[in-house]
Amino acid sequence: MSRPARRALTFPAALVAAGVAVAAWAVVVLHVAGALHSPAVDPLVHTVSDYVLLPGGHLVLAIAAAALALAATVLAGAAARAGASRAPVALLASWAAAMVVAGVVPTNVPGTPPDLSAAVHRYAGAWIFAVLPLAVLLLARGPAVRDAARGRVVALALLTAALSGTFLLAHLPIVVAGSPAFPLLGGVERVLYGAVTALLITTVLALRPSATPEPGR
Repeated sequence: MSRPARRALTFPAALVAAGVAVAAWAVVVLHVAGALHSPAVDPLVHTVSDYVLLPGGHLVLAIAAAALALAATVLAGAAARAGASRAPVALLASWAAAMVVAGVVPTNVPGTPPDLSAAVHRYAGAWIFAVLPLAVLLLARGPAVRDAARGRVVALALLTAALSGTFLLAHLPIVVAGSPAFPLLGGVERVLYGAVTALLITTVLALRPSATPEPGR
């Protein structure tokens, strides 16, 4: 019996994967620099945004954010061409916009009082983590996602939603009391980032073929 042919990687899927790869590279650079910093940045305690304390950290964070924003923008366009309704496409576009805001507007350096910039960064981050699972779940309910891939897209979106809820609830002591009550906030965020990037790639691979010709065809 012959094996089923693998689906060719589409141009949007390749762009999303490239955006995720650039963001992953930037985060690895930050972690290496953070480990060499004195004192070292503990990835289990500090969030990725806290790497703003490193020399050039804000620039590297902005590159990661821009890469993920591009990935989400490409996903939104591909979903629209695949027949998605306006709601998930608009949410994906807003996710990309929030990622740009989070990349441009840094949080406060750890150990310093939060200011307006930190507040804007946190609200943008909250939108990022809350909206993507919702957008994908709405997308999976419509005709844009292939039936064979719908189950795994929904499962990963629900897992991401659960992780997002946990991460956002862990921030309540920071907002209310000004100090974190959960000591491993950074570790939870790393797992959540992994789920977010996996969700972006899984979703774009699950889209139905677009009727619009791709570049170069």
